[in-house]
Amino acid sequence: MANIELDGANKKIKVDSGDLTLDVPGDIVLDADGGDVVVADGGTNILKVTNSSSDVVLQPQVDAKDIIFKQYDGTTVATVEDNGTFNVPANKLAIGGTAVTSTAAELNILDGVTSTAAELNILDGVTSTAAELNILDGVTATASELNLLDGGTSVGSSITLADADGIVVNDGGTMKTIPASDVKTYAGGAGLNLTASLTVTSNTSTADLNGCFNTTYDNYLVVFDYTPSENGVNPKIRFKDTSNNALTGSNYTYAFHGNDQFGNEENSVAHDDSSIQPGQGTFNNTNIDYPAIAGALYFNSPMNSNHQTEVTGNTTQFGNNGDNRTYSVGIRFEAQTQVAGLQFFFASGNVNNLTCRVYGLTNS
Repeated sequence: MANIELDGANKKIKVDSGDLTLDVPGDIVLDADGGDVVVADGGTNILKVTNSSSDVVLQPQVDAKDIIFKQYDGTTVATVEDNGTFNVPANKLAIGGTAVTSTAAELNILDGVTSTAAELNILDGVTSTAAELNILDGVTATASELNLLDGGTSVGSSITLADADGIVVNDGGTMKTIPASDVKTYAGGAGLNLTASLTVTSNTSTADLNGCFNTTYDNYLVVFDYTPSENGVNPKIRFKDTSNNALTGSNYTYAFHGNDQFGNEENSVAHDDSSIQPGQGTFNNTNIDYPAIAGALYFNSPMNSNHQTEVTGNTTQFGNNGDNRTYSVGIRFEAQTQVAGLQFFFASGNVNNLTCRVYGLTNS
């Protein structure tokens, strides 16, 4: 039988061997006016329970050690680690009896989320599947870009459409991006399609429109107007080949019938080895004051090198002094070569400004 010794000098209850059981009919109360109850092992303090303003503080007494909670069978259910981490084993967290199945990585996605409750409530009732939501994976559109699809009325600076620019269309329920050239062709109407254009706003010796003809169309309509930088000069147009060289060494035959504002007529047939002439700087030996020239010419098979290219149409010259002339123009380019472009100029001086549009006529 073990002996129990009351060591009054050291304030100890000492048992010489075995365990000590306190068995009382009521409760066991540890009342420490110092506020601390310490659990020790072989003289080494292990745990201290402290009263801190009636808050209970559990504190390990060995540095770098944890507080571990275990079940009866020894299974760890939670650990308060030395670094302050409260670690719960995987799949062992429940709130109000409902198990939390999210992984730590999944919950960490919420780290940094600044959404309000109202914003998160928008998701309440969302029935999208994962596959449907994954459609958004890789989307790089900005809020401003998406807002344009939501009836946005903000219009940025104007742009000049080019054939390679993309336009989004609904193709039988499938959204596709098509080149603007497709829209241009479709919107061209009854076989008339814009194929090239040129605008010149400052003085230049020649205004060149390269590659405005190709084998897509047999015939073309060219609408133009341009003005000179000086009085009484003849307007000129040269053809250009597929290498953008002006065809200056070939023979042109042109004829025109002209009328002035008084009904006076002039007919002319001429040959010129360097250019065609859709009007004249003089009429009945009278200079036209700054003769702006405008017209529409029909080009028959300019890219067919097996026969002569023929051009017909009508032009008008507008003089600042009221000297206006109208012409019916017929031109034959006698050299058998492909005509791919045009060059506008005057017999002397510069082209002050020019606008030209070329339309391909759909083959029948």
